[in-house]
Amino acid sequence: MLIKATTVLLAAQAVLALGGEQCITFPKGRHHHASPLTRLASTAWDYAQSLLSPPPRTSDTFIIADRTKHTVLPIVTSSDDDVAIHLAVANFVEDIHRVTGLRPKVFNDTLPRKTERAIVVGSVDSGLVTAQPFGYTENMKGRWEVWDARVVKGSGIKGVKEALVLTGSDRRGTIYALYTLSEQMGVSPWYWWADVPTHSHPIVAFDASKICSHGEPTIKYRGLFINDELPVLFNWAHEKFGIPANEPPFQVGMYEKVFELLLRLRANYMWPAMWASMFSVDGEDVSHGFPQPPHPGPNQVLANNMGIVMGTSHHEPMGRNKQEWDYEGQGPWDWTNKDRLEDWWTYGAERAKGMETLFTMGMRGDGDSPLTGASKELLEEITDTQRGILGKVYNTSDVSTIPQMWCMYKEVQGYFQAGLKVPSDVIAMLADDNWGNIMTVPPASWDHPAGAGLYYHAEYVGVPRDYKWINTISLAKMWEQLNIARTFQVDQLWVLNVGDLKLLETPLDYFLTLAYDWDEWPRNSLTSWLTAWATRDFGAEYADEVAWTYATFARYVSRIKPELINSTIWSLENYEEAERLLEDWTELEDRSEAVYRKMPKAAGIAYFELLHAEIKLVANLNRMYIAVGKNNLYSDQARTSTNFWAEKAIELFQNDRKITQEYHELYDGRWDHMLDQTHINFNWFLEPQRNTMPPVNFIETFLPSRPSREANPPGLPAYIRVSPENSRGAWPGISPYNCDGRFDCWSPTVLKMDPYGAPTRWVDLSSGGPKDVTFQTIGNETWLSASPSHGRIRRDGSTDQRIYISVDWDQVPNPVDGVPFNGTAELLIATSDGSNVTVFVPVVKPEPVPKDYTGHIEGDGYISIEASHVSRNTSVDGYAFEELDWYGRTLSGMEMFPVSEVNFTVGQGPSLSYDFYTTGASFFSASNEEGQVHVTVQIGPTNNFILNKKLAFGVQLDDDEPVLITPIPDSVELEHAGTLPVDWNDIVAHEIRNVELDFELAGGNSKGGKHTLTIWGVTSGIVLERILVDLGGIERRGWSYLGPPESLRV
Repeated sequence: MLIKATTVLLAAQAVLALGGEQCITFPKGRHHHASPLTRLASTAWDYAQSLLSPPPRTSDTFIIADRTKHTVLPIVTSSDDDVAIHLAVANFVEDIHRVTGLRPKVFNDTLPRKTERAIVVGSVDSGLVTAQPFGYTENMKGRWEVWDARVVKGSGIKGVKEALVLTGSDRRGTIYALYTLSEQMGVSPWYWWADVPTHSHPIVAFDASKICSHGEPTIKYRGLFINDELPVLFNWAHEKFGIPANEPPFQVGMYEKVFELLLRLRANYMWPAMWASMFSVDGEDVSHGFPQPPHPGPNQVLANNMGIVMGTSHHEPMGRNKQEWDYEGQGPWDWTNKDRLEDWWTYGAERAKGMETLFTMGMRGDGDSPLTGASKELLEEITDTQRGILGKVYNTSDVSTIPQMWCMYKEVQGYFQAGLKVPSDVIAMLADDNWGNIMTVPPASWDHPAGAGLYYHAEYVGVPRDYKWINTISLAKMWEQLNIARTFQVDQLWVLNVGDLKLLETPLDYFLTLAYDWDEWPRNSLTSWLTAWATRDFGAEYADEVAWTYATFARYVSRIKPELINSTIWSLENYEEAERLLEDWTELEDRSEAVYRKMPKAAGIAYFELLHAEIKLVANLNRMYIAVGKNNLYSDQARTSTNFWAEKAIELFQNDRKITQEYHELYDGRWDHMLDQTHINFNWFLEPQRNTMPPVNFIETFLPSRPSREANPPGLPAYIRVSPENSRGAWPGISPYNCDGRFDCWSPTVLKMDPYGAPTRWVDLSSGGPKDVTFQTIGNETWLSASPSHGRIRRDGSTDQRIYISVDWDQVPNPVDGVPFNGTAELLIATSDGSNVTVFVPVVKPEPVPKDYTGHIEGDGYISIEASHVSRNTSVDGYAFEELDWYGRTLSGMEMFPVSEVNFTVGQGPSLSYDFYTTGASFFSASNEEGQVHVTVQIGPTNNFILNKKLAFGVQLDDDEPVLITPIPDSVELEHAGTLPVDWNDIVAHEIRNVELDFELAGGNSKGGKHTLTIWGVTSGIVLERILVDLGGIERRGWSYLGPPESLRV
């Protein structure tokens, strides 16, 4: 494990390899222009950097390259080292050139005479390294991907007095040493895939007083899955690499860049694209059939030469892509076709000989569906057959030497949970539920030498909805779920489904960082990681703001996938939810725009690709759907502004394309097609063929709204519409929201107000016909006020007003003998058209809360509590609830740590206590009888991941007995989804599970007093987000996506 550095000696920019000891320095440096893709550094940047004091030269400075003296150290490699090391050295040479403008010369085995200083690169078993007196390399031998970088005096190479020695226990260990130093020099792993600029320095050095090294990675195999690559990556690759339309686009040109990225991110494994691709033969002529005898294709050879372990996806066994079967397979893809399948799989095993391969075992059905006739016994038979093929092809009776994994995906995971036998030398690869929630982990007592792995999703095609467009991943949730995997020794293989890769760069970066060195990034290190990431890719000057911006974006976008948003998701009637949501997105977009504008042009473009464009797109999408929602609602209310919101929605729909085009046109179309994925107006779970405008209404504007029966005189035309909060009705007039079926209409009434609830209620005053109308508000009580109190509503709806009603509680009569004051005020909205609508404003003023009370207070008939705003947090036997920053939909999460198989008796484990005060305001509704409260505990969308156990927690109100809650229902077979909890579709769609309970409140609702709700820890894995105690106020309001804002807390 490395110790994370927080400050770096450099004169231009604090470039930090994420999580690493910083060994590269920049003596006497001044900032120079970037090269070669990113030469557009600003004068302001140069000037700002010139003000920094350069670090002094010291005896510990080992100069690698010095442009001021036109010198750069030569590199010597070992001719018997793997070709992957030589290819990485070639990239390292180019990295030095990117930074300094100098290109080192590379020699094999020996150096020119009179060379006194050099860079030595080799694996510990290479002839070059074994011939040197490097005693420290002995303990590296036989280990997995270990590396070391240090300055050695008297290297043993003839004439060389001092050398920077980069060595690894194997080929990838050596490669990671090279790319770690490249990253510390300022070459981001994303220099190609996200155009992150490389800033120039005249001098690059290694701090000779330090040793940069790394032990074995946390996870043995770490990689990605390119998936669902149509239409985006497929079309991009055709254009980018000039591949004719009738040829497969994913050939060595693209994969060379993918493999390099993986190695720079210190990954080692990959599942290739497979929707319309055949990785192992693409690039070859297969018009007359696949090559005979079998031999590795160009992509396979490239992967092996670069040091990447190749596999195939969870449902593609034995090194063959599904498209290969579609191309040449004969008969059904099931075990009734056993003989043909055996021959077909044998070809894949023979073709992979000599290539570093981790074979996928097992079998699912055609098109990644359940296998026809599947059972535990059948799957075990199939896998035994496949292992027999490997033994035959590799001429061994011990196939444990051949890396293998079996992915427990969807229904196969159900078989695993029911006792499926996985051979002891096959990695049991478990999976999430396709929405980032781990399905199962092995028990701590599980004895399985090959260990376990995890297949995790950042993209998915399936129910309840595709999410392929952009990054929607909560990194805080990712850490929480991966922590469960790590705790339960799921540490042999991690794969992230990244779809088209582009636009999921940061989740991939974070995932692979954790996989490489988990212990470096403990709980609540996300902000630190984001700051280091932003420092590396954009500069220290912007890092804090970019970190906040990314974390905030991840919270907002992960609340609900953009593909699931529609015009009714965000409430227009309750809690001003839609308005508050847009305020949040606008603030985020404005702050992102500000930092984007401050950056030098090249860094700004990279920031646009990695974050800013996504913020603009999702903010715009929410604005569009809310505009559609307003249009639909306002047409029901006969508002003239219906047309404005229709036009606004269409404008925002078109703006989506404009932002997309801006992205596609970067660097002359370098990333064309990357935002081609449809994402607007879904009509089923799969993506639509094209984005379509959600339905909007238009209203005729040359007539007033229909004559009002209740007008005085009756039939008087109405040119005004009055629409109160928490209602779809509008007055004057008749509508299903104002009247019953017998035209018995009621007066507009806002929800009851109290001193501890929302400070205002609102009423919308809008145009209802072709005439300007003036208005004035007149209250019948001195303590009632409205703002604005007067104004003009223009006929075109452009000056529609939201009137906020407030109460001066000091003037409201006090309770008498402990009985709250209840009254109803009237607010007349007098208008020049004679409509004159009266809005009723009920109020209740209870006894004041004691001054010494601390905690949350009932307001508007409910108490809403963020889980981290706890009154008391009590630990037991080393277990305690801890906060997870940035987790969840609103603020954070609270989870019991450490994660383990612990199972406390309810009421005896760690606990969280929440004090709340009921006011006696009596908001209870028909289903909330006197004395009853409805409690909702909102938890993260986790699954019962511990085999044969249910996750649980306890809830206790006051001194009642604690209630044991097992919130996650039993799993069943869900169509298109696998073996999952019966409520799974709704839970993952809304990214929350609402646990509902009813309690009797001591003293009843009408008596105020202090109460305590206690959450008891029972098992690991429950993440609390919010607690809602409803005395009728939430139920009466009805739908909102996020629920009420947090209650007053004193």
